[in-house]
Amino acid sequence: MQSYYLVFLVVLFGSLAASTVLTPLVRSAAVRWGAMDHPAERKIHSSPIPRLGGLAIWIALWVAALLAARAIPSDARVVPASTIPELAAIFAGATVILFVGMADDRRGGMTPIAKLAGQIVGSTIVIAIGIRLQAFDVPWIDIPLTYLWIVGLTNALNLLDNMDGLSAGAASIAAAFFFLLAILNGQILVALLAVALVGSCLGFLVYNYNPASIFMGDTGSLSLGFLLSILGLKLQIHNSANLSFLIAALVLSVPIFDTSFVVWRRLTEGRRITQGGKDHTSHRLVNLGLNQKQAVWSLYCASFLAGLAALIVSQGSRWMIVFIMVPFALVVVGAGLLLARVEAPVAGRSG
Repeated sequence: MQSYYLVFLVVLFGSLAASTVLTPLVRSAAVRWGAMDHPAERKIHSSPIPRLGGLAIWIALWVAALLAARAIPSDARVVPASTIPELAAIFAGATVILFVGMADDRRGGMTPIAKLAGQIVGSTIVIAIGIRLQAFDVPWIDIPLTYLWIVGLTNALNLLDNMDGLSAGAASIAAAFFFLLAILNGQILVALLAVALVGSCLGFLVYNYNPASIFMGDTGSLSLGFLLSILGLKLQIHNSANLSFLIAALVLSVPIFDTSFVVWRRLTEGRRITQGGKDHTSHRLVNLGLNQKQAVWSLYCASFLAGLAALIVSQGSRWMIVFIMVPFALVVVGAGLLLARVEAPVAGRSG
């Protein structure tokens, strides 16, 4: 694994540089194409801001990852299929998700059913190559759960994209911990994709951090959620499928919490799940007295702590898992109950 550290550094800084250069170009193209996020009552920006920023993330990530893929030996696989077909399937599935997001960002108003159909197609491509949950070793149970995992996280990052820099920053932190976990377990392909995702997100964050000059749009948020879900599926900790799934869920617990919380509140309030609103975790933090940057950094810290907990669990004994997970679960439940008592603020970019 040590022989690949230089490759990982090149991928990290290569994807970061590419994203930093490409984002202004994509921003100009979005203006020409009319892919703009216009001001509205439930949004905070007072002038149109280009969308499609996720295109820069996607190009930077895959250029860096695919150029480095030649360095992966044939024995560095973690599932029965060879590395290159796996990478090709992930690329194909991610491309489908990219087109779904671009279609919505350019035209707007894409129906939830149409988005879901595209996400199922992208999920099917990676599942067909053998990338899936193996929690029960029963295909008719594991495969539906895999669809739920991929589609759920794809939309979770989309919902999390409700304040400047939040989704890109949280995704880069999660990807960084997936990289560390992959390194510790000798998974070169996972490490390669994770470090490329870190660099491409950080390069985009230069322009997306508050005040943002470009939004990633569905093009970016759906793609990020899809790729993070795949990294979680491919993560193998001590050859234990159940432990690996628990650790992946820990790494991604911020978007999982936010989506679960929003769905719970909308259902209990008699609203449609797909109805946009300023009722996310970030919005309620603002209503508690934080400004937008403080709310975003609070969730960055939560993402870091969740990743750190995942790292500790991956290296610990069974008692360490209990010692970490019980307080973690109590904190999550307590946070949900506390935030449920906070009304959504009157300003915020909703998702």
